[in-house]
Amino acid sequence: MKRLTLFAASAVLLCGLLASCSEKTPPVTSGETTTATTETDLKVPTADYGGHTFNFLSAGYITYNDFDFEEESSMPLPNAQYKRRRKVEEDFKVTIKETLDTSYPTASVTAGPGYMKLITNYTSGDAEYDAALIAGYDVSGLSYVGALYDMASIDTLDLSNSWWDQNANKSFTMKGVTFFTTGDITCSDNDAVNIIVFNKALQQQYGLENFYDAVGDGTWTMDKFETISRQVSEDLNQDGQMDQNDRFGLICWDDSICAIVSAAGQRCCIINDADEMELTLYNESTVSALENYMQLVNDKTHTFVYKRVMSDATSIWLNNQGLFWTTRIDVVPRFRDMDSDFGILPYPKLTEAQTDYYSCLAPWNSQFICVPVIQEDIDRTGVLLEALGYYGQKTVLPAYYDVNLVGQSSRDEESEAMLDIIFGNVVYDIGYIYRIGPYNKELIYMLRAGDTRFTSRYDSLLGRAESSLKTINTAYTLAVADWQK
Repeated sequence: MKRLTLFAASAVLLCGLLASCSEKTPPVTSGETTTATTETDLKVPTADYGGHTFNFLSAGYITYNDFDFEEESSMPLPNAQYKRRRKVEEDFKVTIKETLDTSYPTASVTAGPGYMKLITNYTSGDAEYDAALIAGYDVSGLSYVGALYDMASIDTLDLSNSWWDQNANKSFTMKGVTFFTTGDITCSDNDAVNIIVFNKALQQQYGLENFYDAVGDGTWTMDKFETISRQVSEDLNQDGQMDQNDRFGLICWDDSICAIVSAAGQRCCIINDADEMELTLYNESTVSALENYMQLVNDKTHTFVYKRVMSDATSIWLNNQGLFWTTRIDVVPRFRDMDSDFGILPYPKLTEAQTDYYSCLAPWNSQFICVPVIQEDIDRTGVLLEALGYYGQKTVLPAYYDVNLVGQSSRDEESEAMLDIIFGNVVYDIGYIYRIGPYNKELIYMLRAGDTRFTSRYDSLLGRAESSLKTINTAYTLAVADWQK
C-alpha cells in the first residue's frame, strides 16, 4: 500500500472529490481518444467507451468488494467506493461490473475460483473479464502459464505512479515483467496485513510501559514482547485451568508464525541477482525468531491459541481477556463498540540491532490485481485501471485510513503513526504466495502442534521446495520468453 500522507484538510479534499462525481465531462466520439488530465496528476487518454461494461472479477478464499456499490451509503468507506465508481463510469462512459466468487479448495479441487475461471477463459480464448483481483495462491500459478498480461507493458498504465504499490511491484517483477501487483485500487492489500492490537485498559491496570514509545525508540523487540505477555494472565473463574474463560497476555492466531519470520527481516524466498526465485528461509535469524516465539506460544498459562477452541477471538478480546492479539487490519473495525480503548502495533523486531519493523501480508487472505491476457481493448483496460487506482488514492484511501480505521476504530493519534510504520514496510513474501514447500503451511502446522523442531520440518520439505522452485523458474522463463515474442 502507498501510505497517504495525513493532513488536516483530508475531509475537505474528500468532499471536493466526491462532489466532483456529479460533474459531466464532454464526450468524445466512441473509440476516439485525446490526451488530457481529468484530475491533477492523472494523465490518461479520456474517451467515450460507448457504455462498455468493464467486467472485474474478485475471486479467492477471501474476496474483497471494491466496486460493487450501487448507491450512496451513510458509511464513509462504502460511500467513497461508490463515488469512485460513479466518477470513473461518468468520465469514461462505462459500466463497472464486479463479480464476487468466494470458495475454498478441497481435497479434489486444489485451485481456487480465480485460477479456474481465468485459466478456462485463457484456454478458450474468451475475454470474459477485463481485469481481476485474484487470491495470491491462484494468481501466482497463473503467472507462469501464459494466462496473464504483463502490466508493465500496457501503454496506458504506468506502474510507477504513486497509486501503485512500488514495494509490491519490486516483489513481483521477475525477468522484467509484472504479471500481478497491488495498490490503492483495492483495500485488500491493507486488510490482509498482520498487526498486533493491544488492550489499553490492561496496559494501564498493570502499569506497563508505553508500547508506542518502545516502537519509536527501537526497543520493541521479540524479547520485550514475550516478557510483557507474561505479566497479565489470570485464572478469572478460579477453576485451576487456563482456557477461553480466562485472561491471557497473548491471544494467538495460527498464521502469526509466518509473520514472525517476516518481522525478523527474513523471507521464505527472494528474487535473486539472476532474476529467479531463491529459497532463503533457513538461517540463524529465522531459527532464533521461531525459537523465541514458540516458547511464548507453548506457555499455555500466558498464551491462548484460540483456533483450537473457537474460529474467532473477537468475543474474548472485547471482554478484556487479552493484552495482545496477533491479527490482521481487517479485524480492527469489529472493535468499534469495544468499551476499553485499544491500540495498534507492528510486529516486534528480532533485536534492537534490526533497523526496520516489517509487517507480513497474510498469504491466505491476500488478493492481487492482474489483467487476463485475452483482451478486447488493452489500452482501454489500462486507462480504466489507472483511473480506478488514482481515485482509489484520492477518494477511497482517506475514507479507509483516516475515517474507517483511525477515526472510528482505533481512537488514538498514536495508532496513526503505527499504521505509517506498518504500511511502510509490508512484506510480500513470494515464497509464501507461490507456496514453496509449502513452508508457510508447515510453519502453521508447527505452531498448532506446539512443535519447536523447525530444522527437521524444514529439511523434510527441502527436496520438494527445491523441485518446485526449479519447475516454477523454468516455467516462468518460458512464459516470459513467450510473452516477449
